[in-house]
Amino acid sequence: MKKMLIVIGIPILLLACIRTESGENRPATRYLNLDFEDFTPDGKPKFWMAGGTGYLALIDKTDVRSGEACLRLESVSTNRTFGVGTSFFPIDIARGKKLRYSGFIKTEDVEQGHAGLWWRVDKAPQLVAAFDNMADRGPRGTTGWQEYVIELDIPEDGSNINFGVILVGTGKAWFDDLQIFLDGKPYAQIRPEAIVPKKADLNWIRENAIHIESEDPASDMADLLPLQKMIGESRIVALGEGTHGTSEFFKMKHRLVRYLAEELGFTVFAIEANMPEARAVNAYVLTGEGDPKKALSGLYFWTWDTAEVLAMIEWMKDFNLSGKGRMEFYGFDMQFPDVAMANVKEFVKKADPEFAAPLDDHYKKIDEITEAMRNSSDRSQIDFGKWYDAAKFAHQHLEAQKGFYVRSFDVMEVDWAIQNALVVLQAVEANMEGKRSRDESMADNLDWILAHTPPGTKVATWAHNGHVSKNLGPFKSMGNYLAERHGDDMIVFGFAFHSGEYTAVGNKGIAVYGTSPSEPGSVEWFFKSSGIPRLILDLREASKGDKGAGWLMQELDFRSIGAMAMDYAFSPHRITQEFDALIYFEKTTPSDCFRSRGR
Repeated sequence: MKKMLIVIGIPILLLACIRTESGENRPATRYLNLDFEDFTPDGKPKFWMAGGTGYLALIDKTDVRSGEACLRLESVSTNRTFGVGTSFFPIDIARGKKLRYSGFIKTEDVEQGHAGLWWRVDKAPQLVAAFDNMADRGPRGTTGWQEYVIELDIPEDGSNINFGVILVGTGKAWFDDLQIFLDGKPYAQIRPEAIVPKKADLNWIRENAIHIESEDPASDMADLLPLQKMIGESRIVALGEGTHGTSEFFKMKHRLVRYLAEELGFTVFAIEANMPEARAVNAYVLTGEGDPKKALSGLYFWTWDTAEVLAMIEWMKDFNLSGKGRMEFYGFDMQFPDVAMANVKEFVKKADPEFAAPLDDHYKKIDEITEAMRNSSDRSQIDFGKWYDAAKFAHQHLEAQKGFYVRSFDVMEVDWAIQNALVVLQAVEANMEGKRSRDESMADNLDWILAHTPPGTKVATWAHNGHVSKNLGPFKSMGNYLAERHGDDMIVFGFAFHSGEYTAVGNKGIAVYGTSPSEPGSVEWFFKSSGIPRLILDLREASKGDKGAGWLMQELDFRSIGAMAMDYAFSPHRITQEFDALIYFEKTTPSDCFRSRGR
């Protein structure tokens, strides 16, 4: 059996800090919970991302190798990918060293796959430098507790390390007593102590926070007036979200978009959705013609197919038709090539008919590949190189012929055709080693939007916290790219909550899920302790010398949930390096997702 490359969403770095005698924080060895003794009340391992489509990941105390608990992965559905536990290891202390990663595994009825440890070292996004998941020697069938080992040389140019445990196929697997050695020396963990709010910290929050009266988009704007000074002359306002399914986040972002349009002259809205498909939504908000629900559903992602986003689209349409202003709707994502290819072929038929047949031949190859992707869970069998070559051939041809095209066609129409061809190329690059990442392409696409709108255009963007963040882990986020290019011309708002429910994908499908409330040691706990139920805090006001703001300079737990349900989703962040401001809600409710309600 060949090694299966593990493609897993990257959470924020799991960093820990300890307090020195001076009272300042310094990086410590990262606490990894290698023995799974720390877990949430609902049985999830802390400091791990664990699960997988068709699998359960739970703490088990019935049969352990050491201590009081171990981790169990269990296949529970025929519709499955693989079960996995994922953590991060600090690359800075590992470069150039010999790794020995060991752990004990027990299995029951493991068929059609294997159980194992895994370790992956990356040089750059999607460029793997070292990898082992024990596919050739992991336990199968039913076995008792046995020790297994991975040994690898960590390259000097490594940029990131993921590691963990895995179950492929049916059955159950238990994991315990993981250990890591570098050049023969054991990796020593230090358990972090929770940082709790002091009176001065809470007073600083109360004195500096903007109190939000309501997230209702139709409410009066008086409480948002301080935002004018906070935003200043910034042309890009990036709005994140701590989950992809929280009603209060969506409503508040709608309210902020309305404020930006009505009070600060913003004219473009851009969302984490496929670029070509978003043009149908834009046509509706500009003219009122068409079916907004159909256009919204055409963005693919269930995350935006909600009553909250639909309400914002309807507001945009009413705002545009009122004559009071203008707000266009764009997407900047690029994960799906189908509509983009159709748009390119339509343009080529009328602008370059001799190229129509060669283009069809090349795009048919991509159709075959995307169809294979829909019918296979094994991405290692997909010929992304063929897709890349076909997409690059088409894009380069259109780029080369631009001077010819603009003699007969509007420049914007030509540029859109070339951009559609680029989206087809970006869609495959995001799946290939050493090519442009999804986040880099999204940043490029947002800059394309700015370059094709009038000078001075102001844009409000909508994406997950992890994409808008200016400093996310070992790989650059969209926000990181944009911050490098635009500097102070961009302000980034992250979103957080203390407790509540949200819409996500989990063992119930697209449905409502819960998650653990914030605890001492987290950013959200500081806000909860302030007693303010809804607030906006400008993090740029914090400084090390400020008695009440020093906590923001430390690494604190911060929640991050995407489209997948997570019972425990906290990991340490240095929050002031990621966001300019935070928007917080004490209690949240799930988005009104049409697909989760069967509508």
